[in-house]
Amino acid sequence: MRLITLSCLLLLLISPLASAQRPIRPLLPLRAYTLMDYQPVEFTEAFALPASMETASYAGVAMNAADNLVILSRGTPTFLEFDKRGQFVRSFGADGLFTRSHGLHIDKDNNIWATDVADHVVMKLDADGNVLMTIGTKGTAGEWDEAAGNHLLSEPNDVVLDSMGNIYIAQGHGGNLPRVLKFNPRGEFITQWGSRGYDPGQFVAAHAIEIDGNDVLLVADRENMRIQRFDTSGNLLREWKFDAVVCALFLHRDGYMYITTGFDGELAKVDMDGNVLGAIGSPGTGNGQFGEAHALTLDSEHNVYIGDVILRRIQKFEKQ
Repeated sequence: MRLITLSCLLLLLISPLASAQRPIRPLLPLRAYTLMDYQPVEFTEAFALPASMETASYAGVAMNAADNLVILSRGTPTFLEFDKRGQFVRSFGADGLFTRSHGLHIDKDNNIWATDVADHVVMKLDADGNVLMTIGTKGTAGEWDEAAGNHLLSEPNDVVLDSMGNIYIAQGHGGNLPRVLKFNPRGEFITQWGSRGYDPGQFVAAHAIEIDGNDVLLVADRENMRIQRFDTSGNLLREWKFDAVVCALFLHRDGYMYITTGFDGELAKVDMDGNVLGAIGSPGTGNGQFGEAHALTLDSEHNVYIGDVILRRIQKFEKQ
């Protein structure tokens, strides 16, 4: 992986860093071999969407206990579920539950965790979309301050749980108060770390978060074009820098990490030393291309599903 050039860094610094708009700079491909063992599948061939249902901006994707794909939509209905053959299983979740949904995680008990960057909350829901717990104050953004009694989040992007059930929220979609917040399984605040900036341990937008089998947290620091690794107390362990933004990440049981590069338009396979092993995709509107490769997951057969919030589709890459 090459270092960010000075010219690219300057372009990043003068651009609207953490907005959802296409960056004011050349789009950046990763330097990597093509992922030859993956083939893109047309959306209309991959999913049997009911004829009465319109496509929407799909913000999040995750696999549930049945190894079915669950999609978090910014339209109606709120959640969609498909089996591995792409057959529609059901839609669920109350209409109007989210103002602008963003991140999706399904835990080992098949509970659904989802974030709302406009209403500034993270919700825990059961497998049928019924709300079990809410973290944050709906409709109000700000800094979490236990002493002042302010239970506020600011544009929470993503959420993940550790082996003990503790909850980690990565926030700061628009660049306000980017950080990681930690809560116990009951949703009680424990600690937080990070601030806006470019130094190690800082973020521009903490856009996605994952956790490995050793409870090491990986945070996609999108516009800083890196992944930062932390222990569960917030101590920085390491950072991996990339040629392009890191928008989404997913740790698969095959021992590799998969990332997307957002507007830069690629899916990449990465080893656990941060080396890019291969990439596929490009910006565009065709099969295998992206408006914004926003969120991803893999099923048990290593097929990849990527939510594209601009092209309003799920791009499937089938493992060959």
